[in-house]
Amino acid sequence: MHKIYVIYCDLSYPPIVQATVPKVLRSPSWLINFRTGNSFECATFLTSLLLGQGYNAFVVFGYASREQVQYNRTKITCPYLPEDLKESKVSEDERDVDLTYKLKPPADLRSKFLLKLDARERFKLETEIQQEEEKQARIITELEKLPPDKYYGYRVHAWVVVLPALNNIKEKQVTSPFFIEPSSGEMYDLIDPRTNLLYLGVESIWNDQNYWINMQQDSIGCDKINWNLTLTELWEHLLPGEPWTMRGVEFDIVEEDVEIEREKHLDMPSSYVKEIYINSLDFEKRYPRGHKTIFYKKVKVDLYAPYAQLDGLIEKITIYEDYEYTTPIEIYEKYANRSDHLIESRKNLNTNYIIDYYKRGRSDACKEHRYYNHDNSSFIFRERTLYFYDMVRIDGLSEIHMYPFRLTQYYVNRKDLLYYRNAEFSAEKGESITEGIHYRYIQTITEKYYRNELLPASKDIAVREFVLIEKEIHLKFHYEDERITRGMRVYKKPETGEHLNIHTAIIQEYNSDIMSPPEKNLYLFYELEKLLKEEDQCISNIREAENEIASFIKRRTSECLKPNLLISSFDRNRIDIGKSVKDVTSISSLQDIRKSADYLAPYLARIGNPKQISKAQAYLLREDCLNDFKQSEVDKANLILHESEKLTEKLNELQTLLTQNEDLIREEEEELVAKTNEITFNLQLLDMKLDRHKNLVPVRYKMLVELLQEDERLACLYK
Repeated sequence: MHKIYVIYCDLSYPPIVQATVPKVLRSPSWLINFRTGNSFECATFLTSLLLGQGYNAFVVFGYASREQVQYNRTKITCPYLPEDLKESKVSEDERDVDLTYKLKPPADLRSKFLLKLDARERFKLETEIQQEEEKQARIITELEKLPPDKYYGYRVHAWVVVLPALNNIKEKQVTSPFFIEPSSGEMYDLIDPRTNLLYLGVESIWNDQNYWINMQQDSIGCDKINWNLTLTELWEHLLPGEPWTMRGVEFDIVEEDVEIEREKHLDMPSSYVKEIYINSLDFEKRYPRGHKTIFYKKVKVDLYAPYAQLDGLIEKITIYEDYEYTTPIEIYEKYANRSDHLIESRKNLNTNYIIDYYKRGRSDACKEHRYYNHDNSSFIFRERTLYFYDMVRIDGLSEIHMYPFRLTQYYVNRKDLLYYRNAEFSAEKGESITEGIHYRYIQTITEKYYRNELLPASKDIAVREFVLIEKEIHLKFHYEDERITRGMRVYKKPETGEHLNIHTAIIQEYNSDIMSPPEKNLYLFYELEKLLKEEDQCISNIREAENEIASFIKRRTSECLKPNLLISSFDRNRIDIGKSVKDVTSISSLQDIRKSADYLAPYLARIGNPKQISKAQAYLLREDCLNDFKQSEVDKANLILHESEKLTEKLNELQTLLTQNEDLIREEEEELVAKTNEITFNLQLLDMKLDRHKNLVPVRYKMLVELLQEDERLACLYK
């Protein structure tokens, strides 16, 4: 039903409040041009599309609730919310195992009287908590209670019912009847209790074959209605000569059609309605003017067509704390066709915690990015977590956890069996920040390894720790079979510049097997020499991890400032745009394309690109860059406003021409109406573009400030 929903949502829906049916029904072609209509017109349009696709669809004339007629979803739980992560619960069997080996609590030496008093107090406290929860539940129920409707049961409405095809001549397999609401495209199963609350009764149904009047009792709900149209005592058809598929008797199709033609008492002229045609661009827009907003209970949902937003946004869910939609607390955004492969972003507005999700295809193989968006801390000190597609990465890196004074890496499927590396940093900073991101002193590096079955456990390293601040190397080996302790070894490194000698390195060793001979000095010498080299390699790995995080943040900032959308080679609507982009790419050199944007380059060129700049020059460079950025954003907004004013003037001229000239022929009027619709759509796009521009300006300005703070050429400003 997704395609049906996509097609239908291209129409808006003004609700019918009157208790009578509309006097005139406009054609589906009129709905396509003007993109608006009441429930009867929308239901007729949707039924026509379903019949064309082979479904046994009918327009239903009946009565519905106020919320369904007015398309009010403010009391309904939002169906677009992502599923919450379920916490892993321990099974009953696991609980039994844990309790078996759990330490017994100390004996309670209190008297029975004290235990009774304690139980009484605990019961009193639990009762108060339960009463408070019940009170809050009553308040919430009262707030969410629907106000009384004096027109309940009299609100006329039209929707669509799809019935199983008789005699199995249809290709579409529909096993049971179901409703489709034309105002939303939602499907309702008749056995669902909610359906009877929304749809209150059925008067009649019709399609291109006949008109059937419901002869069943009005008191029964929609779930009790018998939808067998061949039973004349339940459904009385208006026109004779109904098709043979509705008679329930198998005849030869050709002979039966001849018999039906003889029974006809009414010949209708050919239809004046044009064939329903929806071009690919209108089909892709999905919603009126490419955008649709739905309000649910404490949730606002904004839906966008692909490529309608410059950043690829297709869905935005805003969760509010109140029922008036004034205090947002969470935002869920979904993206499509992004060149950076961003597909989803979740933001907690109370804690400023953000989670970005990426699909496979990035050069850094990033899968998920979790971080806090604070303004008062440098990017390297922010707490963040990066998850990767470990099958794509050569080093098998799965996760990176960055903290102000700690960096942790997790690996999978490595040949050296490494699965954990943790670096502890000192709280003291370096004397200067000329070293960039590497100004934090590394105190300790800890690595953990899986068991290597090719080595004896007494020589297979399980934990390796480089204590740089104390100039020590700690080794812990795996447990041997039937041993409750494991071997350990501590190397005290010689002083810097001293010749490496096994006697100068103080060694502390413990072996779980007291009968085994001690290791020879030559073996210890080679092991120490190897550990010293691997210590340097570990430090280099930590610094590379810092570089990777820093480059990822810079790249992400650039992607947020200038998001790019991918265009498929099979996209007929945008293939010309893609070709023009390829032409520009062929003209530019590969080096210029891959070169990252340098925001300070134009300003440095003005002063001759000096190798070193003074603090005053750095201050002027930063201010000029920020001021030019502000002015460029203002110019963009003014350009959008100017285009909007021009289109508004043109729209007024066309509307005046339509209202004053009554002698226009049909073709001229249709042409003017089409131009009016196109200008109205472009105005709506400009308004959306301007709103999006206003929302993104503070974000882009903040990211530019961060980029300038991280630029080493302006480091003298922050000493």
